[in-house]
Amino acid sequence: MKRLFFDIETSPCIGWFWRPGYRVRLNYDNILEQAQIICISYKWEGEDKAYTLTWEDKSDKKLIKDFIGIMSKADEIVGHNGDRFDIPWIRTRAVYHGIDNVPRWKTLDTLKKSRANFKLPTNKLNDIGRYFGLGEKIHNPPGLWQNVCFGDGSRLQEMVEYCEQDVYLLEKVYNKIKGATPYETHVGVAKGGPKWSCPSCGSKNLIRNGTHVTKTGQQRQKMQCKDCQRSYRITTLQYSKFLEYQLKQK
Repeated sequence: MKRLFFDIETSPCIGWFWRPGYRVRLNYDNILEQAQIICISYKWEGEDKAYTLTWEDKSDKKLIKDFIGIMSKADEIVGHNGDRFDIPWIRTRAVYHGIDNVPRWKTLDTLKKSRANFKLPTNKLNDIGRYFGLGEKIHNPPGLWQNVCFGDGSRLQEMVEYCEQDVYLLEKVYNKIKGATPYETHVGVAKGGPKWSCPSCGSKNLIRNGTHVTKTGQQRQKMQCKDCQRSYRITTLQYSKFLEYQLKQK
């Protein structure tokens, strides 16, 4: 099971306007230069180090092409607001550069999981990290985006460190909430195991905690993994196969 955590940083559109203000409306013709992806930081689950791809000569073409290749190696891709922000950004810039054969990835969005399953004060990545005592994002250094986007780019490494910290924090948040949220990928089956194996870690070291009956009269067996403590349900048919497996082990 290869799970990829990632985050992106983007540049703003460059354009012209008469005066600043919250209610200023600009037409598309006001854009002089399109926004781009400055860098993408990522790490594989279980590995210690995060890696970063950065734009070259303020162009994100190679960055996008290289990262799509990396994403295609993952069984599941994890981002915070990734489904509405990061993934559409990557897909949009890929098509812009003529990279048309962009696959549909299996994704898990920790923002969606947080909103759907918890009642936190806010669902921002930084605030979730603070709430659970997991750490924080790096404070946004003043003038960083101006230097990287409009200056000499001498502070690009600061942006890389900022983005990589987001990825480290993202993985911590994922690990904290995964046991209390629905899974997106059955890890046991992804590893070549049976359907009754633990969907979170793939373990076969399980116990039964009773029976759940649906409103239509279907029975489901309540299981718990002894290794990662994940609770889940399986069909009675799969439970019978689990019992057969146990008998063979004796």
